[in-house]
This record gives sequence, structure tokens and C-alpha cells, in this order.
Amino acid sequence: MSSKILGILIGLSLYNVNPQVNNTPSWSNLENKIRSQYDSYAHFTWSQYAQLLLVLSDKKFIVLPINEMRRTYDKSAVVVGMRHDIDLHPFKALEMVNMERQFGIKATYYVLPTAEYYGTIIDSKILLNLEMGDLYRALYESGAEIGIHNDLIALMIEHNCDPLSVNNDVLNYFKYLGIPIYGTAAHGSALLKSMNPISNFMIFSDFTTMDSVSHNGCKYPIGQYSLNEYGYMYEAYHVNYNIYLSEAGGSWKDPRGFEGILDKLRSSVPGDRIEILTHPCWWGKR
Repeated sequence: MSSKILGILIGLSLYNVNPQVNNTPSWSNLENKIRSQYDSYAHFTWSQYAQLLLVLSDKKFIVLPINEMRRTYDKSAVVVGMRHDIDLHPFKALEMVNMERQFGIKATYYVLPTAEYYGTIIDSKILLNLEMGDLYRALYESGAEIGIHNDLIALMIEHNCDPLSVNNDVLNYFKYLGIPIYGTAAHGSALLKSMNPISNFMIFSDFTTMDSVSHNGCKYPIGQYSLNEYGYMYEAYHVNYNIYLSEAGGSWKDPRGFEGILDKLRSSVPGDRIEILTHPCWWGKR
């Protein structure tokens, strides 16, 4: 293990990123609950994440949040968009952003409004966990871009929510927090995986020619409004890249796993455009 990686890991164990009131994080009760449920999901170690960040620190890479990556073209460098979908575990996201900051790397974190940490769905509305506002601000103030992990089709089908109205509520909440939102990334919810090839990004007219989807004999409208009409400038699966690296489901999509991913990064050449997707819940294995 390199001395730099060792130093980062020691710093991670000592660094406290939580805004506190009376020495207790505002979200401490929720964090304890989430950690007891999901800490055991981790497949990869923080040492491995530090290795990934160290490789990306090579001068041939320009590593950016997705909103910046999609607008950045440089044939003399490998342009990388760093993306994290916060499916289950925002508290691991805080650990990730601290490591990235120590490497001088910034990324995008997509908050999932259907997740337990975000709130509770009651009568087709989302009742917010208000203490989580401090955590979203902590991520943003650490240099991250915040985006929305879109689960709108699933919300419409499972909870009878109006997707445009719920999305407006989400964007208004982040506006209230003082956090700008530029983009979204489709969530691969269990429901939509069972409806393959339907994806949550098909809620936007930009990405579908269908006007409805069917589930259990009922039809649900999609494609009624554009990405822009929903309030977004981009969809993360539809930015321009030629290499896509992901550990969705807890395994890297390479026959050699994590080492194969590192080799793909090392062998990339100037002009390549890479999107890297990770999920905080898969990281921090003890």
C-alpha cells in the first residue's frame, strides 16, 4: 500500500464531516438505522477506492462532476465524469467525498427521493426527513455536484404519484437548501427491472417514443414532458462518453473485476471520454 493511500485511510478514520448540534449529528438516529441495515452490503474496501482515486490522479486525466464533464472536450486528455448513485447509503457518500477531496477530485452524487433516508411516501407525497438537509449541504459544500436519482415511473406506478408534481417538490426542496440541481440519472428500481426494457429516463419525451407503459393491466403516461420541462439540463446515461465503467449490483463489469477496471483506466488514451458509476453502499468493507 502506498504511503499516500495509507495517509488517506488514516485521515478518513479521524475526519469528522458531520455538522453537529450539541456534539451529535442532526441525522445520528437515522444514520444508526441505515448503517445497521446496509453497512454489511459493502463489497469493496476504502483502500481500493483510494487506489482508484490514485490512478485517476494521473496527469492524463481530467476528472469532473457530470455536469462539467458533459461540456468539457479535450483531445489532449482523458475526460472522466465521476458519478455516484446514492441508492441506500448517504453516510458512505460522506466518506467518499472526503477521500475525493483529499485527492483533489470532484464528483456528482445523485440523491434518490424514493430511498428511506430521503423521506416517507404518504398519500402520494414524500414526507421529508428534514435532518438530511444538513447532509446534502455537507456533500455540496465539500465540492460535489448534487443531482437527482430519478425513480419517477416507479413512483407513479407504486404510489400513484404525479411525476411532474413530485419532481417539482424535490427541486424546490433543493432550491430551498441553496443547492443547484443541473441533472438527473435514472434509477434501476426493482419494479422497472421487472418491466425491462422500460427505464426511468423514459419519463422524459427526449428518450422515448412511447406515450404509456402498462403494469398489472393499468396504463401509465410517460413521455409527456421533456427533460428541460422537468427542470433538468442533462440525463447522466445520455451524456457523451465512449467508455462506461460501473459496479452496479456490487460487481465491476469486467472479467478481471476491480483490477481489470484499473487496467482499462491505465490503458485509456487522450480523447477518450469515460463515465465511472459507483454506489456508496458497495464501499467500506471491513
